[in-house]
Amino acid sequence: MNKTIEQIEPFAVGYLSASYDDIGYRVACGMREYAKRIPIYIRQDQFFAGSFEKDAAIGCRFTYGNGLTVSKEKFKKEMQENPQCAAELERLLSDMLPFCTFDKVIEQETPQEALFAERRVCWGGAHFGWFGHANPDFSSIVKNGTNGVRDKIYQYKRINPSRAIFYDSLLITLEALDIWANRHREQALLLSRSADGEDRERLLRMANALQHVPKNPARNLYEAFSAFWLVFCMDGIDSPGPFDQYMEEYYKEASENERRYCLDGIWRAFYQTRTWNLCIGGRDSAGRDLTNELTYDILKIAKKYRYNTPNLTMRVHKDTPQSLWYCAVDTLASGIGMPALYNDDCVCPSLQRFGISVEDSFEYCMNGCNQIDIFGKSHMGLEDGEVCLAKCLELALYNGVCGLVGDKISIETGAAQAFKCFDDIMAAYKAQVEHATDVAVSMANRTQEIASIYGANPLRSCLICGCIEKGLDYNAGGPIYGNAQILAEGIADAADSLAAIRHFVFDTGKYTMCELISALQADFVGYDALYRDFSGFYKFGNGIAYVDDIYKDILEHFYKYLLTKKAFRGGYYGGGCSPFNRAAIYASTIGALPNGKRRSSPILADSIGAVPGCDKNGPTALMESVLRADHLLAKSGNILQLKFLKTLFEAQSGRDAFIALAKTYFSRGGQQLTVNLLSRDELLDAQKHPELHEDLIVRVGGYSDYFVRLSQGLQENIIQRTELSCGTDS
Repeated sequence: MNKTIEQIEPFAVGYLSASYDDIGYRVACGMREYAKRIPIYIRQDQFFAGSFEKDAAIGCRFTYGNGLTVSKEKFKKEMQENPQCAAELERLLSDMLPFCTFDKVIEQETPQEALFAERRVCWGGAHFGWFGHANPDFSSIVKNGTNGVRDKIYQYKRINPSRAIFYDSLLITLEALDIWANRHREQALLLSRSADGEDRERLLRMANALQHVPKNPARNLYEAFSAFWLVFCMDGIDSPGPFDQYMEEYYKEASENERRYCLDGIWRAFYQTRTWNLCIGGRDSAGRDLTNELTYDILKIAKKYRYNTPNLTMRVHKDTPQSLWYCAVDTLASGIGMPALYNDDCVCPSLQRFGISVEDSFEYCMNGCNQIDIFGKSHMGLEDGEVCLAKCLELALYNGVCGLVGDKISIETGAAQAFKCFDDIMAAYKAQVEHATDVAVSMANRTQEIASIYGANPLRSCLICGCIEKGLDYNAGGPIYGNAQILAEGIADAADSLAAIRHFVFDTGKYTMCELISALQADFVGYDALYRDFSGFYKFGNGIAYVDDIYKDILEHFYKYLLTKKAFRGGYYGGGCSPFNRAAIYASTIGALPNGKRRSSPILADSIGAVPGCDKNGPTALMESVLRADHLLAKSGNILQLKFLKTLFEAQSGRDAFIALAKTYFSRGGQQLTVNLLSRDELLDAQKHPELHEDLIVRVGGYSDYFVRLSQGLQENIIQRTELSCGTDS
């Protein structure tokens, strides 16, 4: 049977046939046509209706993270498979290409910006084709239904009549969601006719729920999960946010069997779709602890299945119940590297300094890997860019020349050989950091501006507070908060290198700067004594003030400088450290460093902690070093990754010791902790025999992943991390 052009490319047809040129309106019309035409799949292991086909084989689509994308390869394939529509597809491709969001970003990128991104000095915005995460308020559909959201849209359409097209785009988007739900209902009914037993019951239950939701408020737990999953999938499968909070009212009324059925089903769906960040726990602005039964059961099901996703995070505070701490440690002991722990007593005051109200600061949750967001009220980038502090030091040592390639790529900050004191090298380094930050901010602000025009997202505008009220799109200043976040890489590498320079060149004069530069250019070959001295000098993470004070200086300098930069979408830039899986990539773009890093080494600091393997004095000393800097300055996730011996959590005494350690860290102002329970021997064996360790999960700079799937460089970075024991600091 020959397909029509509407069946082959539904989004593009709807987009181009829209009555208005407004991009948001076009996107809404594209979504409606997509909802009408895209094939509906319901798998045998699927408990809730919604698409599992994240990468549908169509050439043109719209996603929250990429904007409007156009694949010439998929169009070419469609032309071959559907020759009757080849001419129409050719025209459609030609008409859609000018609207491709990412192309708009790249078209306006300067050669300097592209070069900085290529060499990993910094990047900003959507250089790598990614527009960032968010935390839409999915509960607005669960609790109010699309009809309730429509009522709100009609109310504000009357208040803001000049924004009628914007509001119409939102109404069309909700229509698309209802159409999609009804088509899933029809498919479930169709499949039920040839099913029997539990399979038939599952399909009929799905169909019955979709007769009521998402148009109307959910009446029970299954309907709540059904409405959530449907809109979550249509949004693009991002981060569920504080799931235990907005689902609590339904969960507490459900039977034990119903809870088990729904939670098992949604947890499998999260894993099958690579869902991002789900947040539990915390307290509200009145100081009340928010722990509930669902909080505990989420930890238990994460332990039960040992999936690497969703990226589970737990908010804690000084009054977090001890029973919740024990439950969290039980889950950590399973080896999945989750939950990551966040400290309300640090995060909330930090957000308040970022212009976020006291009440809203306690509604924070995590997104993507570990970035901080305000649930249903913000668009804060997540992330907007990154700056590599270690690379900036390299540029300072070579007066703007790349130490790896040898070409000039940055500003001149003076020949290091002529520096007379340590302040000179520090000034050059900070100038390079500020220049790189300026480049990243420029790239990010341009992307934000382009997204405000070409990346309109009417569904998220329905789900994030401020958009409907203002009559402004999610990407055009609609959300209540529009701050931005740029992250740091290679913090400890820069601190260790600067400390070694200070000691051996300026404090003792054992080596000249000329000798050091020559040694770095030679990758230390022929400079054995110098290499031993520099690589063996004090390292950050051991409670040594000499290097810790430099770490504090450079990290606070970066975070404070960001706070002077205004974001296009509103608000200001804040900093954080979430290396994701990029530490080894950044290491590969940096030459030899004064801390002893060789040109070919994939080892680079993968959090705010020490360079992997360099913290030798135990966890208390490491935390002492990390706490030297003010964590209130961090406005995004400030990741501290710890790797403990597996045996630590086998005994209750070890678990109690870890909890005491974590509480102490948080009481002294620490923001975040991430824990891996591994052994070096196990990781080395997994490298040699990956087929025997396919279920081995490790924490990677803010998320968990299967070790055998990582690049060799990233595996080396993880293996090098120091194994700690809470029982000793020796």
